[in-house]
Amino acid sequence: MIWKQKIPAGALQFVLFVGAVIAVLLLSFVLVSYSHSVFQKKTDVAIEVIRTADIALKTSFSERMETGKTHSMPIKNALGITAEASKTDWGLLELRKVRTKKGSFEFEKLALVGYSQKERAALYLQDHQRPLVLAGNTKIQGTAYLPERGVKMGNIYGNSYYASQLIYGTEKQSTEQLPQLAEDLKRKMEALTGAHFSHKGTIVGLKREMVLKNSFKELTKILQGEVLDLDKVTLKGNIIVRASRKIRVRNSSSLHDVLLLAPAIEIEDWTKGNFQAVATKTIKLGKGAKLAYPSILAVRTKTQDSIVDPSFEPNISLDAYAQVRGMVLYEDGQKPNRSKAHITIGEHAKVHGEVHCTQNVELKGSVYGSLTTSGFVALENGNVYQNHIYNGSIHSAMLPKAYAGITYHNTEPNQVAKWVY
Repeated sequence: MIWKQKIPAGALQFVLFVGAVIAVLLLSFVLVSYSHSVFQKKTDVAIEVIRTADIALKTSFSERMETGKTHSMPIKNALGITAEASKTDWGLLELRKVRTKKGSFEFEKLALVGYSQKERAALYLQDHQRPLVLAGNTKIQGTAYLPERGVKMGNIYGNSYYASQLIYGTEKQSTEQLPQLAEDLKRKMEALTGAHFSHKGTIVGLKREMVLKNSFKELTKILQGEVLDLDKVTLKGNIIVRASRKIRVRNSSSLHDVLLLAPAIEIEDWTKGNFQAVATKTIKLGKGAKLAYPSILAVRTKTQDSIVDPSFEPNISLDAYAQVRGMVLYEDGQKPNRSKAHITIGEHAKVHGEVHCTQNVELKGSVYGSLTTSGFVALENGNVYQNHIYNGSIHSAMLPKAYAGITYHNTEPNQVAKWVY
């Protein structure tokens, strides 16, 4: 049969157009599906590379690593991802860097690390053949290493010991030697407080209201001078502030992760931030100042200072209501001084972390963590009460398990204290 009706040319064009649109849509769908598949595979690889970085960092804690050298990490995975790690010093902490790679994709992470222990003693008091004496509202909760003569109640100006028991925890005997800091930590303290300390970096002039941020992947920025007054400045990251005489930190400034080096460091009342402060004479933390984790206040005596001035006594003082989340360290090689406080923790002041002192601590505030010291003093109305704690408290259980801090002899960093950029 012959079809006599003519089909308009426009209809044929329409059919061709519809067919072309369908073909384009089908091709687009195929391309989208393929792109999604490729993207998914790349995403899976990226996630695995990032995950491997965390594994590499944990693996590095069990490897023997040399400072400044890059070490390949023995990590096996189906994707063939390679990993390497290195460690350097950042103040008294250790900075670890891990880099993982798969093809052209690389990922890098940096962290400040420290030592974490499962069971942390509340107190270690060196044995000088004298008992520990408690007075007022003192409370020690946790394991306490005490001299052979133990602990007893005392009385200061009519204020006796008020609690129902002396130690709320296990009592163990201490020795005539304090627990020794790790050799690597001692080396860092000696280097930072030495007269010839140097660090590679770029010198930057200090300006009022300056804002300076520097990644730990970049070369260190160094601010230096005789007396540095940090007023209305913002400093963050890989920055060293070094003064030949004194550093003042005003509460108008914002300091994070930076390193302060000077003979004397004064931190104004109500200052907030987190940083490491290392001095050879004094560090004073003002009233209500709050230093976030992992901050460090450390004083180490220079031998030549003791020779020039026999009465010279470095010290660290935390004023009332001040808080430090991290470590407070006093280290010297001198004979015990029974009449002076080398670390003073004022009323209502708190240390969330560790206190280590090779001389005497005056404790009127609280330590939520661990305190290791050669002795205690209580200075009241001009009188010195040797090996007394008056209205101070120590609570080891109050410290989070995630805390990573001081490395002692035969210990190595084993936990991340803080991720940095």
